[in-house]
Amino acid sequence: MNKTTAFCSAALLIIASSLAGTTFAADNKPAAAAAVPAAAVPAREITKEQAVEMALKAHPGEVTKAYQDTKKGKQTWEVKINGTDGKKWEVHYEIKTGALVSEEAK
Repeated sequence: MNKTTAFCSAALLIIASSLAGTTFAADNKPAAAAAVPAAAVPAREITKEQAVEMALKAHPGEVTKAYQDTKKGKQTWEVKINGTDGKKWEVHYEIKTGALVSEEAK
């Protein structure tokens, strides 16, 4: 084998190895995650405690009630808060996804 053939063989081997590594790394990612933005992927079901925590972050104050309810046709956690802003808040989070369904100040 002459120097040119050996050099070309080595170069092809290096290129093939680097492309194979890139391909395998790409295959490790779930297809859905690559095709859909993270914000569009549904979240997991949330607990009442998580709903209370999210509601208090949005509207600081004292929680007076937290319970399951239905709002806009969705199963939700309803959290009632006497806010530090002087308002009484009702916040609804969808149980299945944790998405905010509604928030109302009274």
